[in-house]
Amino acid sequence: MKNYKKYFLIFLIAFLILFIFSYFLPLLSYQEARKAVIIKETYYGNFLIPTYNSEPYFTKPPLHTWVSLPFYALGHIFSSEVFLMRLVSFLSYTLTGFIIYKIQKKDLFKTLLSLFILFSSFRFLSFIYRIDVEPLFILFTTASFYFLMRFKETLENKYVYLFYLFFAFAFLTRGPLHLFLLPAFLINAFIFKDRTILKLLFFLKGWLIFILISFPWYIFGYLKFGAGVFQEFIYTDIFKRLAGSGKSDPFYYYFSALILNFLPWILLLLIKAKTLLKKDFSLFSAEPGFYFLVFFIPIFLLSFTGEKFDKYLLFLYPIVALFMSEILLWCYSKKFLLSLGAFLFILNLSAILLIQLNSLEDLNYKIDLIKINLPKKEKIIFYQEENPLFIYYLGRPVPVVKEESKFLKYLKSGYGAFTTEEIRNLIPYRVFPDPYKKGKIWYYYKLT
Repeated sequence: MKNYKKYFLIFLIAFLILFIFSYFLPLLSYQEARKAVIIKETYYGNFLIPTYNSEPYFTKPPLHTWVSLPFYALGHIFSSEVFLMRLVSFLSYTLTGFIIYKIQKKDLFKTLLSLFILFSSFRFLSFIYRIDVEPLFILFTTASFYFLMRFKETLENKYVYLFYLFFAFAFLTRGPLHLFLLPAFLINAFIFKDRTILKLLFFLKGWLIFILISFPWYIFGYLKFGAGVFQEFIYTDIFKRLAGSGKSDPFYYYFSALILNFLPWILLLLIKAKTLLKKDFSLFSAEPGFYFLVFFIPIFLLSFTGEKFDKYLLFLYPIVALFMSEILLWCYSKKFLLSLGAFLFILNLSAILLIQLNSLEDLNYKIDLIKINLPKKEKIIFYQEENPLFIYYLGRPVPVVKEESKFLKYLKSGYGAFTTEEIRNLIPYRVFPDPYKKGKIWYYYKLT
């Protein structure tokens, strides 16, 4: 344990630095601002039905919002709502690290190596201080994977129930993305002739638990609001992104994203390719082969989808780290791997801090400009598109108008209007540079 204390200390100091650093960060993107609006409106509104700009929000499931509410309430007491809403992500990553420790059977070296591999991924670490569903989703999917592993080892039914419980929590956090794990589990069962996985996958009581936790909220939404509230989810997430009816990214997109995020470790494996080939395909036996198929098959299947986003792979990264930690141990010494892991982790941490600091002054200036000059006491509309950052700091919903005739009618009746369009024959009352999109301007029009 003494030999590893300094490495755990590195993680402790790094997480503490990032946690303190996040206190000084404003809302970093429109995605983060949108989540903050949903949490804020749900806190003051109906707990059961999250809203965005006063409209029922069914594009994403509600569990992340529900989990964030106590943190928002605590932040409200100390006027640090954004900072404390981010605590959900910090805690999710911390608990994910603990689950990895359990998966590695409390082996401190393997745990450290897995964590160094995982958190040396720039994309993965960058989500630690974001108000986002991904860290919580990663926690629940990693937990369900752990309980599957425990069932394989012990054959105790309690782990089957826990698997489906956390699998349902993951569904209620992000939706069906993690269902791509199921064919991976099934293929593993057939390749390794593992009846325990088949028993778990075809456990009817487990699926009943999953359905009873995952579906009632959706059914309630359908009965109360109709199918229209699911339009964005069905069109954007299912048809446009999964089915590929819109923009279609290349098949290799996800594989290239995986390689880029774990490039140093993949290079180490390539250097020792001859050594690995001499293993007589033992790579595909026991845990390494199981880990490999669990992350490879979902990536392969997701590669057939249309519009791709590299964050869709984040829930697989803990399993990638577990796989790499096993394989790298065949080729390199423990001392070398831990030293390299610590170096790459610190390098990644430094890169994230420097990149964020480089843009922080400009971002703070633009957001402060908005916070100070928002016409909070005036009647306001958005023309063509809403701005979640404005909604958050205004503290109230703002109607969105699409038709020019209605826009002009609102102006004549005393409303102000935010829009990104320059309106003919009208001079903007105020102008706000967009904090997140360079060159984009928000105009505020009103008739004086």
